[in-house]
Amino acid sequence: MKLLKDLAGRMLACIDPIVILSFLILISAIASNLTSYKVVQVFGTEASLGTFTMPIILMLLNPIAEVYGKKRSNQILFATCLAEILFAVSFTALSQSQRDCGLLPLADRGHCEALNQSYVLISEHIVRGSISFAIGCLIGSQFNTRFLLYLKNLWSSRLYFIRDIFSSVVGEVVYTAICFMIAFYGVFPFATILKIFAFSLMFKFSSTVVLSWISQYIVLLLYRYQAWSEGVSGGRKVKFSSRYLQV
Repeated sequence: MKLLKDLAGRMLACIDPIVILSFLILISAIASNLTSYKVVQVFGTEASLGTFTMPIILMLLNPIAEVYGKKRSNQILFATCLAEILFAVSFTALSQSQRDCGLLPLADRGHCEALNQSYVLISEHIVRGSISFAIGCLIGSQFNTRFLLYLKNLWSSRLYFIRDIFSSVVGEVVYTAICFMIAFYGVFPFATILKIFAFSLMFKFSSTVVLSWISQYIVLLLYRYQAWSEGVSGGRKVKFSSRYLQV
């Protein structure tokens, strides 16, 4: 049994939750960018597919700011934006080398041509989308993080769930306004942009409440991991201070 505990401890020592959260944030950002220009009908109004993955970013980013501070959160966000722009540039470059559908059997040419067209459609806007994401997210997250930590100091570090909702709403409004203005202007009619913007805000507001519950437990896990990594017993009561979480 002791051998198993030692082995589990060594495995946990090799797993950095910050790396895992950063990877998930990057995946969410890339998925949002790839699908942001795909407009679908939802409840009779236009919506961007990228809307459905964006709230995940703040759900994962806020716990990092809560536990490790604004500086660490900003470093991860900046690295995410830079990586997403590099991905967009690489995707655009690769999309230029399309397959020659004329060399394929007749039955496979239709699928090949459709795939080439989808690559062209995405590559036309993916760099613009990644830049708009970077600008909007960097500015919006500053409002979000500053408000989150301001309320933390104001309320003596309590009520993370409420603070996360308030700060996420502020950050999402700023991000959505900036990102949509840069990404969609001149691509869609102004009326369509307004509909996409309205649906995006309503969806993000409603999803924030649900995702804040998950964000709250991520904070708890990060505090426990931090305490464990410092040699503190994992069974100790967890309190909400500058180091511990009290729900």
